[in-house]
Amino acid sequence: MPQPELSEEDLLQRAGRGDVRAFNQFQDAVAPRLFGLLRQMMPDGAVAEEALVDGFVQVWEHASGFDPAHGSAFTWAVTLVRQQAIERMRILGRRNRLVDAAVLEQAVLSAPAAEDLTDTRSAAVFAALKQLPKDQRRLIEIAFLKGLTGHVLSETLEQPIATVKTNICGGLFRFRDLLKGGE
Repeated sequence: MPQPELSEEDLLQRAGRGDVRAFNQFQDAVAPRLFGLLRQMMPDGAVAEEALVDGFVQVWEHASGFDPAHGSAFTWAVTLVRQQAIERMRILGRRNRLVDAAVLEQAVLSAPAAEDLTDTRSAAVFAALKQLPKDQRRLIEIAFLKGLTGHVLSETLEQPIATVKTNICGGLFRFRDLLKGGE
């Protein structure tokens, strides 16, 4: 006689008592829906899969704390998996900001000095850049010489995007005037 199929709540409660088979059944039942939610949060499928695995580790470790009186097993699992996804995105964001900061630093350090240039036009460009206020010059050098976007600069420098864009725009107007021979 076949056994009746257990609800997700029953499976999770059994998993909370150490039943690996019940946990595997719960995981099989909810994984596709959880992965779908993670894919909406995270465009990178591989990162979403990693967050799902980490989330299921949390589900297994905390299954004994599940109480069906407070909500469904799926909703409870969503909460734990979502926390893992948010943590992973926070870590990746911090790592990306560190990489961006290193790129910014290298961009500033590798910009050629005007005295090293033999081309008259290039020398004029770098001479004009040196006359810009430091904040504007730095943003223009990084944005245009290294091709970084205003949004990347905003996140990396932890400045509002409007401030970054204003400094770049104002710097470009001043730069244009300096190249035309103005002060």
